[in-house]
Amino acid sequence: MNRRPRQLPEISPAVAGRSVAVATRRYQRGTALIMSLVILLILTILGITAMGTASLEERMSGNTQEGVRAFEVAESGLQSAYNDPAQENLNGAVATKYTINGRVAEVTTDYMQSTDPQRGSGYDTNYSAYHFTQTSRVNAQVDSANIGLNTTIVRGIEQIGNKAN
Repeated sequence: MNRRPRQLPEISPAVAGRSVAVATRRYQRGTALIMSLVILLILTILGITAMGTASLEERMSGNTQEGVRAFEVAESGLQSAYNDPAQENLNGAVATKYTINGRVAEVTTDYMQSTDPQRGSGYDTNYSAYHFTQTSRVNAQVDSANIGLNTTIVRGIEQIGNKAN
């Protein structure tokens, strides 16, 4: 059996272009909807990510602000202890709590040693320079929750006074 391939009828170029366009449109139905849904999904993910980043940055700046406040309270506690004559105890450490702007600074003053005043300071041998170490600690809390932010400042001070007998 000798079969010859069947020959297709000739189609004019104008009809051929139209049939291709009709076939292409048939396969493109719903493509715009799918593309718009994909773009909407991408924009939604970007929006959620931006909101999460903004929330994190807000918490970070709040914690930084609380850290600065805790540092200021610790410094104010040191200044209050410096102005308090009861802190200058030559027999050991003195611990005092100072409340400043609703926050508590725990200040400890430790007596270290006494030395003669520096030469040329204007003090004679009847005076001594008493050396202390002061430590101020503040625990920062936000909404009565400990955020794990503690501030500690240590400084050395020297007071000139009459020699102890």
